[in-house]
Amino acid sequence: MCGFCGFIDLNKQKNNNSSEIIRGMNNAICHRGPDDEGYFSDNEHQLFLGHRRLSILDLSKSGSQPFFSQSGRMIIVFNGEIYNYQEIKKEIKGIDWKSTSDTEVLLESIEQLGIKKTLEKIDGMFSFALWDQKTKKLYLARDRVGEKPLFYGFINNILFFGSELKSFLKHPMFEKKINISILKKYFSHGYIPTPFSIYDNIFKLSPGSYIEYDYYKLRDHDFTFKEIQYWSYKAVAENSFENNEQHSEKYYIDKLDFILNESIKKQMISDVPLGAFLSGGIDSSLVTAIMQKNSNIPVKTFTIGFKNQSFNEAPFAKEIANYLGTDHTEHYCSINDTIDVIPKLTDMYDEPFADSSQIPTYLLSKITRKNVTVSLSGDAGDELFFGYTRYAVGLKIRKYLNIIPASMRGIVLKLVDNTPDFLLKSLLDILMKIFSTLISNNHNHESVLKRLKDLLMISNDLELYMSIITTWKEKDDLLIYNNSTEKLFVDDNFLPSEKYGFQKFISSYDVSSYLNDDILVKVDRAAMAVSLETRVPFLSKEVIEFSTKIPDRFKFKNGKKKLILQKLLARYLPKEMYSRPKMGFGLPINDWLKSELKDWSYDLLNEKTIKEQGILNYNVVLQKFNDHQNNIRSNEYYLWPILIFQQWMKNNNQ
Repeated sequence: MCGFCGFIDLNKQKNNNSSEIIRGMNNAICHRGPDDEGYFSDNEHQLFLGHRRLSILDLSKSGSQPFFSQSGRMIIVFNGEIYNYQEIKKEIKGIDWKSTSDTEVLLESIEQLGIKKTLEKIDGMFSFALWDQKTKKLYLARDRVGEKPLFYGFINNILFFGSELKSFLKHPMFEKKINISILKKYFSHGYIPTPFSIYDNIFKLSPGSYIEYDYYKLRDHDFTFKEIQYWSYKAVAENSFENNEQHSEKYYIDKLDFILNESIKKQMISDVPLGAFLSGGIDSSLVTAIMQKNSNIPVKTFTIGFKNQSFNEAPFAKEIANYLGTDHTEHYCSINDTIDVIPKLTDMYDEPFADSSQIPTYLLSKITRKNVTVSLSGDAGDELFFGYTRYAVGLKIRKYLNIIPASMRGIVLKLVDNTPDFLLKSLLDILMKIFSTLISNNHNHESVLKRLKDLLMISNDLELYMSIITTWKEKDDLLIYNNSTEKLFVDDNFLPSEKYGFQKFISSYDVSSYLNDDILVKVDRAAMAVSLETRVPFLSKEVIEFSTKIPDRFKFKNGKKKLILQKLLARYLPKEMYSRPKMGFGLPINDWLKSELKDWSYDLLNEKTIKEQGILNYNVVLQKFNDHQNNIRSNEYYLWPILIFQQWMKNNNQ
């Protein structure tokens, strides 16, 4: 795992300080690679590259970057791992290999086969920038589902690119202008979706894509370009749907068992100490069990615990670790440990990011890094194998909504408005019981009635799912300037339910949005903040593509989620060890905002500051905050994105 940064200065007057600038940019991401640093300068074309190295494969200097191809034609700065590089290496002829690194294999493959063919062949997590000295072309590329970050964009006639936004801020010509139009999406979901970033004119490269920049066109101010998609989850899933393979459940379990074992074995290759995150849930337990099966020594496993038992999975993880015989490390975090991290979050993530599970993810990474340099995780199991509670809730709501034809819902809405209070109360009591998994204890009849009316206005499955996964709705008055954004990556990359069914629709939507922009971002930044490499076996090419071939009924049936993973895990663990309700990786933010975080919240929600910023409607914010403090309604899901945004504004002097 590493980090890189770079820029091409297209201004006519050359900057004599560019070499010093690239060093400052590179130092800003030293946490991504504390073991080594390297630079490349092409002063004639004003191209500058910086790289920070976290040594995983080939710890010698021969694996240092920027890396030159044997011919000297191509130079690469690379972040990530190519898991099948040994197989690809056998296909490349005429090379006198100077290292045992996957970087060299990747580079020589691109020179011999071309970038598109190479990207289609490789299996891994990566982002990279490659400069072709012969054609004077720059290539930027990113892995299939977005495990590794890559930002890029033009500001003041300079092309910026790199692993993290914080490196861009070190360039004197970079402008920190907020992208106001994306804030509506941020407050709706708690993250800024691809392809946008918090800054105007700076973008995230879409997963499974690459860009080709021709220097001569750039020099002539031809900035037209497009992302080229070399792989698409949607296309893979569509192909699986059209082929419509039908096999027994045992066939799919056996095949998944084999593919997942192969994926994990490849991802266990490392020249530094390696371990696994173990929460005690289905996904991490399965990854750990297969790791232990394929290891001659006890696998190092790590979990963190909390005294609040509602958020504590440590006892479950310990029981599984004991059964598997792993070398287990368990660390209980105090409230102070947890709260001390919060003001640092926006520096880790560079832009507003409001998934509060980032806090325990960071604390877990910190404990893990004290013992190993690489850790495998069970991420992506929920998206690929239908594991989230909201999926089951969505199916239930859809089932009841479909009883009422869309053309009749307006009439039903009027009937609800005219129903006597005593009958309406009974109806709401029934709904609160049916949807108890979705409705918190702080909901009352008024809020449930509002929810019911919102649902009756829904006309399609996309609107239904958006109503489940969004916090601040489009019609809310939180933002003073409620501008709309251009098309998001997810808009073109999910499977429409009209053709593929509701299950495939919501899974594909989350693979293209929540997984890419939330889960993988959360883990990458938290882990890299402590120089820990994380690997995700569920996201190997073979596992992803096979998951699209598994019929929906083997993933979800009779309310049981991730059914096929549970049946596979039964081959490795007794059922009673993992057969329990999904807990998640959360924190008691609701209570903390009324106690330990109350002063922090008051400070960030200062009336004068918010009004001077001119972005948020202060009266709306104040109402949500007061209702929360006075126990009128639990509003942590509304307040947390606001507080993180305000902390980001404060840290970035906005």
